[in-house]
Amino acid sequence: MTRFTTILSFLFVVSITISPTTASALSAPGFADDRLMTQAVDDACAGCKLGSLDRRLLTPEVAEYRFDLRVGPGEHDVIGIHRVVRELAPFVPSPTSRALFMAHGDIWDFDAAFLSSAATPAVPDAQALPVFLAENGVDVWGIDFRWTRVSADTTDLSFMADWGVETDARDLGIGLAVARGVRALTGQGFGKLHLLGWSRGGLISYAYLNAETLRPPWRRHVKGFIPADIYLKVDDPVLRETACLRYALTQARIDGGEFAEGAGQLFKTLGELASAAPDDTSPVLPDFTNLRAALVVGAATFLLAPDLVPVPHHHFTAGTFDQDGLPTGLVYTREELLFTFLEGASPWQPLQELADSDAAVCESPEVPDVRWDDYLGDITVPVLYLGAAGSFGASGIHTTTLLGSHDVTVHLVQMQPPELALLDFGHGDLFQADDAETLVWEPLLAWLMAH
Repeated sequence: MTRFTTILSFLFVVSITISPTTASALSAPGFADDRLMTQAVDDACAGCKLGSLDRRLLTPEVAEYRFDLRVGPGEHDVIGIHRVVRELAPFVPSPTSRALFMAHGDIWDFDAAFLSSAATPAVPDAQALPVFLAENGVDVWGIDFRWTRVSADTTDLSFMADWGVETDARDLGIGLAVARGVRALTGQGFGKLHLLGWSRGGLISYAYLNAETLRPPWRRHVKGFIPADIYLKVDDPVLRETACLRYALTQARIDGGEFAEGAGQLFKTLGELASAAPDDTSPVLPDFTNLRAALVVGAATFLLAPDLVPVPHHHFTAGTFDQDGLPTGLVYTREELLFTFLEGASPWQPLQELADSDAAVCESPEVPDVRWDDYLGDITVPVLYLGAAGSFGASGIHTTTLLGSHDVTVHLVQMQPPELALLDFGHGDLFQADDAETLVWEPLLAWLMAH
């Protein structure tokens, strides 16, 4: 099947699976331009099949579209694609040349990571980075990696055995290709996209960009990269040694027949109980109430596994603490939003992905040499590093120095002196804090506008 025929099939599937309303929008003048169609979908998506499309209104002018995309023959070979965009009318996006694709990290899919405000009455639905960007003329896209779609009651997880970083990087490439194709076919042009990867999503984005350097320029999808609070390589021997330890422990679990990490189910339970019965004793952390247990996960994340955390002071949300060093509240993010965030956790995540990541950071002769970080020096797109001083923070800057990019900007949100990093702006505060718009989103938007 030729690429052109594949694209025609792709469009046909869209027209018959979405809805009559959507189909009429797809047939709008200028939507199906053959000159754009020839490069609408990357070769990696030749066999993709679209599922049904859902639309929900987030503000009077901004809507989110969500659809599944089958990327392989297996039952669970399905990713989710999201689009948050300002509309002229339902299913008619407002024209804009600016576009950003967002990749989530561990445990939380796109909606949970970036749109948790839409799931709680505690904050307005518009208090979310994708909505803020859409309101300011950016077409925002995102992915749900395939493992986020695996249900909690799935007992045989052996299909995850080889779901590593490269799996998600390939799926990310498919998402980028589809986003470019749909943008072209809805009158937005076929320009490349900026890519934001948060947490492990940033590490996966590095892997994707590494692979993209091997393609000719006309087959590349990314024109600028925003790694958000993450590193791939470190110059701190302690962080490297910790990654080696995590790798050894994860590999031992894999060798013992395990395929997935299920911590997301505990996080989900903690969030639900904190919302429903905050003063009851936690069944997960019996020494605490449900409220305090959720605050520990949010503001004192480093206490859950102090010898294994990626940075010693790692936490999702900055907190206040009592004389015993336990959190009593949050500083920048509302507690209800944290609880909703925890409730959105996905049940499973592949162990192979975790092992791959730590192998890349460890760089020891005793761990396998990964294949997806060999060409970092050939990555030349402009880079904006976003860091939270209470989490990965400045430790993520080193990786950007290994790239071939000459246009590198660092935006580090730091509210405390270095010795008080455990009280500083956290990993999730970048997207959930009341002041995130001023501290993070506006600088990001300014960078997008300049690039």
